[in-house]
Amino acid sequence: MTTTPAIDPVTQAKVDLAAALRAAALYGLNEGVDNHFSLALPGSDGRFLLNRFGPHWSEITASDLITVDLDGEVVEGDGDWEVTAFMIHRGVHLARPSARCVLHTHMPYATAVSMIEGGLDTRASQNSMMFHGRVVSLEYGGHADAADEGTRIGDAVGDDTWVVMLENHGVLAIGETVAEAWHRLYFLERACQVQVLAQSTGRPLIQVSEELAARTAGQAAADVNNPPTLFAAVRRQLDRESPGYQF
Repeated sequence: MTTTPAIDPVTQAKVDLAAALRAAALYGLNEGVDNHFSLALPGSDGRFLLNRFGPHWSEITASDLITVDLDGEVVEGDGDWEVTAFMIHRGVHLARPSARCVLHTHMPYATAVSMIEGGLDTRASQNSMMFHGRVVSLEYGGHADAADEGTRIGDAVGDDTWVVMLENHGVLAIGETVAEAWHRLYFLERACQVQVLAQSTGRPLIQVSEELAARTAGQAAADVNNPPTLFAAVRRQLDRESPGYQF
């Protein structure tokens, strides 16, 4: 019987993060060559993978990722980090080591919702309810070009936080794995999209009860098979439409 050779954890981490970046471009969640994804290096709380500044996300490969330590030194890979990328991701990884994967985008609908009073209504659509009690909003503090702003963002991330709505700026989606963080990023954008569409009618939103929203959030959290299943499907789509990210 033929067995598939195992991929070492660091290589797998790079492939997964590269796939998430490619998928974000495929789904229109990126913004030029800006925004950034990170993943704590397997077996380490003091180093993380980060997409180097320069490549468009549609062309990123696993070899475009750099390994950075908490002092900002590139310990593996070619290229440089962008200053706000390092400050934001360093701040979150330091504040919450369990936040292994941190995805930051200016994706359009979620950014639009970050600009309105009340932000994401987690008692509206079913997709939004999965984030009930798991979203924090943070007032805009300018470009995160210094350690104190990265620390401020990191300090906003609690143990139960899945999403940080950076007001007037964008979002952070957080997970223990790339698949988990990607699942949250994808459904956050979908939830924000339907909220914007509903609010564009000018009619009041129908809200479910606090109790029902909390129960729905618990049901979503309990479905641990959904994130890896979605991410595997995304990988298959990439293999068809945007291959080569593994190298």
